[in-house]
Amino acid sequence: MRRDKIEPETDLNGNAIVPRYECVTSHTARRTGITNIYLSHKYTILQIMHVSGHKPPKTFMDDIKLSSEEIADETFAMSRKENDMW
Repeated sequence: MRRDKIEPETDLNGNAIVPRYECVTSHTARRTGITNIYLSHKYTILQIMHVSGHKPPKTFMDDIKLSSEEIADETFAMSRKENDMW
């Protein structure tokens, strides 16, 4: 079956406008799931890596997608845990 080439809609700068659903891949869904599990604080990084199939920790951490606000929240939570030890 031959598909006719359709010209994509573009913005004022000539960039193609692509619907968000066309940008989602299985890897996007995988990263989102891993990030949400990580943020739940119910499992250790090692447990999540085992389930997700990540071998090197760097690859795992590259797949965790955190916003600046989430990083700040995580940093604050970690600092509170350290203070609870004393």
